[in-house]
Amino acid sequence: MKAVVSAMLLAASLTVVAAPANADCGDPDQPPCTGPVPTVDQVAAIMAELTDPNRPAASKTDIVSPGFSPDEAGTIDDHLNRMPAELPLNFVVTDIEPAPNNLAGATLATTGSFHQVSAAKPIVLVTQGGHWLVTHDTAMTALDAFWDNANRSPGLVRSPYWHPIL
Repeated sequence: MKAVVSAMLLAASLTVVAAPANADCGDPDQPPCTGPVPTVDQVAAIMAELTDPNRPAASKTDIVSPGFSPDEAGTIDDHLNRMPAELPLNFVVTDIEPAPNNLAGATLATTGSFHQVSAAKPIVLVTQGGHWLVTHDTAMTALDAFWDNANRSPGLVRSPYWHPIL
């Protein structure tokens, strides 16, 4: 009996109750978001600083929120310093839109050689004290994509229908 009660208490403590959702601007049946957004030049400058191998990643807290952990910074510095042929990247910023809570969204792509070009992806920025920063998750995702692009091989491009033999 103790085992059953313990299991029930454990299950009850693990049950997640959904909180009532509040509609934000831009949600269905809500007005579009309004508010400040960064300019294309501001976003491109943030991304250029993010990918600058001459500036340690640990010092990029003025462009990334929150900043990188020491382990992340070490990996980022290592990767950026091994990408000299691909840097600087040419950023294309489009579709900048305001969002709730001092956030803005944009679409980011890169152009250039095979090892520089990337597909358009959404990014998130946050304004803090009147200064725009890229979010930590956006920075990590973008840097991973840039590293992967720099190291991809044209011979390894696979069809979406390719499946490994198990």
